[in-house]
Amino acid sequence: MIGQVTLQNRVRNLKEAKRFPHFAIFVGERGSGRMTFIKENFKGIFLEDVKVDSIRNMIQMAYKMYDQVFVIPYADNMSNAARNALLKVVEECPNNNYFIMILEDENNTLETIRSRGTVFHMDRYTPDEIEEYYRKRFCLSETTIELERKELSIVRDLCETPGDVESIMKYDATNFYDYVQLVVDNIAEVSTANAFKIPSKVALKDDAEGYDLRLFWKAFIQICMSNVMKHDRTSKEILKYGEAVRITGNCLQQLRIRGINKQMLIDTWVLEIRNIWM
Repeated sequence: MIGQVTLQNRVRNLKEAKRFPHFAIFVGERGSGRMTFIKENFKGIFLEDVKVDSIRNMIQMAYKMYDQVFVIPYADNMSNAARNALLKVVEECPNNNYFIMILEDENNTLETIRSRGTVFHMDRYTPDEIEEYYRKRFCLSETTIELERKELSIVRDLCETPGDVESIMKYDATNFYDYVQLVVDNIAEVSTANAFKIPSKVALKDDAEGYDLRLFWKAFIQICMSNVMKHDRTSKEILKYGEAVRITGNCLQQLRIRGINKQMLIDTWVLEIRNIWM
């Protein structure tokens, strides 16, 4: 695992001092390595899902076992019934057991649950750490990296986590960036019907084929910002691209909302961008 030095030190110091909390909440972006971090630092029992029956089974195990670590992954997707069941056990953890909940956004759980746990945030990855991961996973030699400088630049600029690197390399970083550039150049020029075909290459479900929507919008923002730098401050183009950055940034924030309708979100985005650019 790369990076996470601050978090690693914090967890190690708490464990060595025997002060690690019995209920811990690890928060980090998708692809930030939360599960990898937990597996490297704890020998635990990992739940396969977060359905209410699984939570209740875990609670029953906790009252029969001692000194165990129970890990609850993908906790953003827990139902209210599952959260309420969990709340009962973390109020007072039985038999010196430990519970670790993994979240993408800490707002996706009950405040009463958050208040009973200690929150650990995954460290942000630096561009150098992202490059280190890219080199280890996708570059066979220094000769390769010399040939892929554009690809590396895209990875450093857009990727915030190792998971982002995996995602963008799955469909070729350069081809992806070229496609987004094509969208920037043509979204206001094509017919309305063709404009709504833009999302056809974007994955709107986690298990679907296509470009990652968050990375797509990040690349769109980056290209718009680059276009801003090319124009004089009095140019109307600056307002055009600046407004597009604002709209797309708002969409990125909404992506964090649990259960957001991505199809509706990207359709609205297409309309708003075309309205300000046409």
